[in-house]
Amino acid sequence: MTGTDFAPADAIDASLVEAARRGDLRAWERLVRRYQEPVYRAAWLIVRDSRLAEAATLSTFVRAFRALPSHDPDAGVLPWLIRIAAGESRQQRRESGRPTRSSRPVEKAQGPHFPATAVPGLAEATGLTPTEQAAIAGAFDRLGEEDRLVIAARYLFGLSRDDAASALSIASGLVDEHLGTALKQLRARLAAA
Repeated sequence: MTGTDFAPADAIDASLVEAARRGDLRAWERLVRRYQEPVYRAAWLIVRDSRLAEAATLSTFVRAFRALPSHDPDAGVLPWLIRIAAGESRQQRRESGRPTRSSRPVEKAQGPHFPATAVPGLAEATGLTPTEQAAIAGAFDRLGEEDRLVIAARYLFGLSRDDAASALSIASGLVDEHLGTALKQLRARLAAA
C-alpha cells in the first residue's frame, strides 16, 4: 500500500463507520484492516519499538471502537485513528519507561522506516540510489518525534493540511510551519551525515 491508499474521509469510510456504530462487526473489521498498517507506523514513530507499537495499535483500535458513537461522521477516519494512536503510544512509552527522544538506537530490522521502505517506488520516482535512500531514512530516524510525525502525516500518510492538523492535534495554520521546521531539521541531519 502507498500513502495514497489512505485517502482522508471518503464515502467508504463513512459507511463503514456508520455500520460499525449500528453493531456491524464486519464493518469494523474492514476499517481495522484498512488502517492497521498506518496506525502501526504512526505508533512506531513514537515508541520506536515493535512490541510497544503493536500494543499501542491494539489499544488504539479498542479505544476507537469504544469512541465510535462520538466520532464525527464528517471527519476523516485516519486522522482520528492517528490522533488516538499518538496518545496510546505515548502512554505505552511512559508505562514501559522508554526514553522520549530518538537519540537511542532504532530497531533497524523491525521498525517501518521512512522513506526507504515506506514509499514504494521512491527510487524510481526520485532517481535516488539505495545509498541515498538509506541516508534519508537514517536522518529521518534521528529526528524528534514531532518532526517525524508531521513529515509522516503529510508525505507517508498523504493527509491534507487540515487532516494532518487533526491527526497531530495542532491548528491547521501551523502544519506548514511545523512541516518546514521538520524538513529543515531533516536537511541538517542529512548534511551532517
